[in-house]
Amino acid sequence: ASAAAAAAEDGSALWAGRARPLRLSDSRCASRRLRSVGGGGDGDLVTVSHEALRALATHPLEQLVGRDAERSTYVLEVAASEVSAIGTQPAHSLAEIFDVEAHPHASTHVAQELLARLGKDVAAYAIDYSGKRTPQLLSLQPEDLAECVQKACLPGRRHDSLFGPSRLDTALKKLAELEKSLAELRERDDATATADVRRAVAVANCAPSASSSRDELAFALRQLAGHEARIRFPHLSVQLLSNGAEAALSAANPTLSPGRIDGLLQLVAVVMLRTSRRAFLAAAISDVRGLRDDLELKVHEQARLQEAAGRAQHQASAAQEQAKRSVLELQHRASALAARLTTRRFTV
Repeated sequence: ASAAAAAAEDGSALWAGRARPLRLSDSRCASRRLRSVGGGGDGDLVTVSHEALRALATHPLEQLVGRDAERSTYVLEVAASEVSAIGTQPAHSLAEIFDVEAHPHASTHVAQELLARLGKDVAAYAIDYSGKRTPQLLSLQPEDLAECVQKACLPGRRHDSLFGPSRLDTALKKLAELEKSLAELRERDDATATADVRRAVAVANCAPSASSSRDELAFALRQLAGHEARIRFPHLSVQLLSNGAEAALSAANPTLSPGRIDGLLQLVAVVMLRTSRRAFLAAAISDVRGLRDDLELKVHEQARLQEAAGRAQHQASAAQEQAKRSVLELQHRASALAARLTTRRFTV
């Protein structure tokens, strides 16, 4: 019993010392400055250039689509007024939205005031909209989608190969290239983040190496004996939220210099940015696949409708209406994907 009590006392003393796991002391850190490669000193662990770090922090997919959308491989910015698709232009007057003049309550004073205000808002929005620029996917702009749907042919009956690839073939090829580029960027991020996590944990725990100092080797031996707590990556990541991160890391590993701690936190921040970009990439890949499948499905359905309309003339109008709806739906999906590729994040 006395031996057990002594062991328990030793264990509690050990737990009360530096062997206690690293915890978040507070979560009131308002901001933390990021630094790219070249900061100098013994804390220079980050190997990300200034441009790459800026893209990671503000434009997650800029590495893929480029900083200038006009020279991008996948995205083109055009004036909103030039987007010529069904239902995308804003109304310039209330009459284009709905006609309420015949309603008995439209002549009341309150109704007139509301309609006048609404009319001004609609006109102002139309003017503001016409001056904006909106991202569009190359080879998947409204006119491309309209031609894909309106010239739909069933598989095996296309004759476009005589005159080069069709708009549909070009669009599908562009989507395949985009999906491949997104997947490759995700794989690079995964590999880089995995390597950086291992490096951050090794630095935080003073992993023995040929350049290790005597104090670092002594700390590693004490850690191996269980007298020092091992710092893991989740412990490091939560310290980004703390104003006392430097003090907590210094207490957990006294051999870490202030510059080394700063570089370690910078490295952890870059890892977190890469990890969060994975969510952007996953959503973009899902959108690309959805747009590709929807495009193929709608073209196939339109081809069947056109064949049926050729046999029965009364179905021609139905085929035309279906084509308009298909083009509009596809354009909305393509615009949403283009917006996702050029998205910005304002808070990190």
